[in-house]
Amino acid sequence: MRTTKSHNTTVFGLSLVSLLAGLAAGPVLADDYDGNVRLAFGQKRLDSDDWNTLDRQNEIGAIFDLKKSTWPVSIALDVFYSGEDENVPGAERGWTSEQHLGVRKIWTFDDSKFHPYLGAGIAFMQAEYEVIDSVQDDGNGIGYWVGAGVDWRVSTNISLGVDVRYSQADVTIFDTDVDAGGLHTLVTLGYHW
Repeated sequence: MRTTKSHNTTVFGLSLVSLLAGLAAGPVLADDYDGNVRLAFGQKRLDSDDWNTLDRQNEIGAIFDLKKSTWPVSIALDVFYSGEDENVPGAERGWTSEQHLGVRKIWTFDDSKFHPYLGAGIAFMQAEYEVIDSVQDDGNGIGYWVGAGVDWRVSTNISLGVDVRYSQADVTIFDTDVDAGGLHTLVTLGYHW
């Protein structure tokens, strides 16, 4: 498998989320902080004018937030990777990776297992487009993200949920500005502490 700097950025982002989740869940921070780490699976829809038949990509990611008990909102750090391959000779392949940094407001209600949330922030994106066995190009960009979701706590620490968000950032591929963001629809499996 070919490794590019954009793939390395995605691996770094996923590693950072895992490290932060481990530190935050540790006994030193457990009393003053609470947080969530969620694995996310779903689809990303990109602009079909920019991405042709690669505009619907399978997506995986990690959604992390951390909040001190006195803070009104959580710090959000999320990473996503999406890709699509036409899987025929001479076909096209495309993928994107995103790192979202921002804030997330999570509501908790007495005696309710449902916890809705809203979030927004800055998005760092990478994208690559390849005509297999021919040419490929990649680019980076900075934009924004907004999103909403809800967790259903099936136990004290485990949750199932949905996350819907929109992201936007222009990247230059083959000397053309294309939008590397899109509409993300995801299901999540989370751990809360």
